[in-house]
Amino acid sequence: MKNTKKIMSLALCTILTAQCFCACRKTTAGNPGSSAVAGESIASSDKTPIVLQNHMTEKERSAVTKGPLTVLDEPWAKPQAEKEYLDGVYFEVWEKEDAMRYYEDHPEYLQGWTEEEIEEYMAGFHPYIDGFIVDGRSYAGFVMPGFKDDDCFGWYSALEGDDLIAHEIMDMEDLKSKLPEILKDYQSSKYKYYYISEETDVEVMEQDILRAFEAMESGSYKMLPVGTTNERADRYYKNKFEGGEDLSWELDKDKVEAIKDQVTEYTFYDEELDRKLVVHVAFPKGYENTSEPLPALVLTDAVWRFNDIAKLLKEMEEGRAQPQILISIGQDYAICNSDNVERAALFCEGKDKFLDFITDNLMPYLGEKYAIDYENSTLFGHSLGGVFAHYALCNSDLYENQPFGCYIIGSPAFWSPYSREMSDYEQQANDYGYLDRNATVNKRVLITAGSEEDEDYEEWFEDGDSTTESVAHLAERINAHCDPSAPMAVAKLYKSHHYQYIPEMLIEYVDK
Repeated sequence: MKNTKKIMSLALCTILTAQCFCACRKTTAGNPGSSAVAGESIASSDKTPIVLQNHMTEKERSAVTKGPLTVLDEPWAKPQAEKEYLDGVYFEVWEKEDAMRYYEDHPEYLQGWTEEEIEEYMAGFHPYIDGFIVDGRSYAGFVMPGFKDDDCFGWYSALEGDDLIAHEIMDMEDLKSKLPEILKDYQSSKYKYYYISEETDVEVMEQDILRAFEAMESGSYKMLPVGTTNERADRYYKNKFEGGEDLSWELDKDKVEAIKDQVTEYTFYDEELDRKLVVHVAFPKGYENTSEPLPALVLTDAVWRFNDIAKLLKEMEEGRAQPQILISIGQDYAICNSDNVERAALFCEGKDKFLDFITDNLMPYLGEKYAIDYENSTLFGHSLGGVFAHYALCNSDLYENQPFGCYIIGSPAFWSPYSREMSDYEQQANDYGYLDRNATVNKRVLITAGSEEDEDYEEWFEDGDSTTESVAHLAERINAHCDPSAPMAVAKLYKSHHYQYIPEMLIEYVDK
């Protein structure tokens, strides 16, 4: 058994600490820099359809899950009744690079170790299972099979005084003989903060552990994203012992219930972000299996977008709008999607990695599953999401993949502290050099805000533009690079405060 005690100690620390251009119409054939003004139709282009290259790693591909819509089940409110990974045995395996990245971010877990001990541990590191899920039920850190070529069949941990000590399991017969007593011991009060909760069915647990070992022996398991076990443990302990945050999503349940069969739910894990993302793909009725490419309207901040999706589908189905694929991107149900700290982790601090994910992972992956007209697809973001949509537009020329011809930048909060704290904040005012690098602009942009929102955030503007000023100035900068008869950016104010106009704007966009 390789470094079992140290592996066990490290694993337990990890676990237990707890878009009004008409649906973005096509550019004129042979002139990619021209565009229709609002309401003018353009003949379809004869250009070759855009094809994207998928840059997902093997680990990222294997972590994708697909299933029915679960948002109505309020998965954020049921940490022990997860609505994913329901179809068998899943293992979370830590490779050496996962451990190195984790301990770089959490040096406190290596306190007391000498440099020689750390180097020795890393030099002899063997991939290990950090946790597993059986039919949606999570297990971590107590009875684990060895991974592949490990010289250990398995191990379990037990409290000896104040220390958790790892013990080896020799083979399946040894496991079967020891497991009843192990689980009986885990039910004692000393393990209150470790393994057994009041909701635990010990018989189910025993069968799940046996299934996990059998799956390892037969190879009949799937892989979990690194961090899944830790996220679930954190959520459980936060709800159980600290009182949980409001993780709920904004929903009109009747409207969402009516469209639930039109929505497919995916989960992705992105290695760069080291985060799980929840993605919903919705089609208007009758277009679910179409082979004709449809534009996609990609909406960030899925936590607030489901009611809009229901309304947009109705617009399409009643003939007021051309059909589009509606794609919403949210974060893991386990975190507070409406929290600006979490939003800034994607839209500000992690904007480059998030754009990588959308451009090189998400849109190519979905393009393998559905016929997408990328040239006429749109990316939408609002507020901090608007800051991100601006970044995405202004860095789009740096990618080989071009999943969007159109962008909607809604009420960009360039004045937000989260935006001002970005290391490349000064580049934001120069549109990240996009207008310096490109003689012409061939992306179409709708930039919006509420006419009454400046008064709500005046104290944050300092010496910079207000939101409405930044919207007007951004459109001016873009259109200065365009034929005056064919501007590529439209700025529009709605009689509204910061966010109330979004549903009206989205409907107007798809209807035109």
